[in-house]
Amino acid sequence: MNAHLRTTALLLALAAAGAQAQTWPDKPIKLLAPSSPGGPPDVYARALADHMSKELGQPVVVENLPAAGGMIAAQQMLRTAADGYTLLVNTAGMMTITPSANPRAQYKPADFTQICQGVDAALVLAAHPQLGAKSMSQLTQWLKAQKTPPSYSSYSAGSPAHFLGHQLAEALSIEMTHIPYKSSPPQITDMLSATAPLGFVQIATAAPHIRAGKLLAYATTGDKRAPQLPDLPTVAEVGLPQLSTSVWFGLSGPKNLPPAITQRLTAVHQQMMATPEFKTRMSSAGLNATPEICGNAWLTKMNQEGERWARVVKATGFSALD
Repeated sequence: MNAHLRTTALLLALAAAGAQAQTWPDKPIKLLAPSSPGGPPDVYARALADHMSKELGQPVVVENLPAAGGMIAAQQMLRTAADGYTLLVNTAGMMTITPSANPRAQYKPADFTQICQGVDAALVLAAHPQLGAKSMSQLTQWLKAQKTPPSYSSYSAGSPAHFLGHQLAEALSIEMTHIPYKSSPPQITDMLSATAPLGFVQIATAAPHIRAGKLLAYATTGDKRAPQLPDLPTVAEVGLPQLSTSVWFGLSGPKNLPPAITQRLTAVHQQMMATPEFKTRMSSAGLNATPEICGNAWLTKMNQEGERWARVVKATGFSALD
């Protein structure tokens, strides 16, 4: 193809993309959510779908794709046309841990159009009451007294909850056995039945059971006390500042999403974030609407967090292929 033909083809492609962006959306949109129905990312996804549907005038259908630290959902997104009809709810684990922890992931945050972060939440270290420990100091004594390595659960292998368990064991100079689940609902079910009594859990899932006395809680992982559990100390307050972290969810599109569609989605997302209805809906689910962080600023945050978790993954020797 000569230079003139190449230029003509490029101009035609740009014109087609521009026309597509002007008519978008003219059919239903699919929103991929990397959790089981009812899991925290799903709660955010359904609020987002409701708002987008109302503002864009097209149905927005949530498709749940739990497992593999969000990798399945992310990889489906990589194979999607950049037309704005398939979008992704991403998670901190999916974007900042899975690329280091799973050699099969073969993606990085820059392989997507990062639109906006939506919500964040701390995790909480909790246990079934039959464990007996009622404070972090008592839990520490219990963990150190076990003759076989005690177990802890997470809502996904390769998630922040998984690696917080590694860091806790390291801080206490003990060994612990990790029990991974595919998402938060099955994890909490087994904690409530004492099948897997101890775990790092998403506050959205655990707080109602903690308030009801069905689980005991020891500390939350945010920089500040969690509004859902204000009487509970942070990990820093109990002497474990290295465990401080928050999980977050947000909206991504495929790479090379037309700028006009990206701008429209950004505006719709920011509009949703400003509504009292969204904040109330998230708060009741144990999630916090986050300050505005979109586009390149959000991509920079992901890359910085990715560097932190890459060091932890390397130190633990973890691979999702093991």
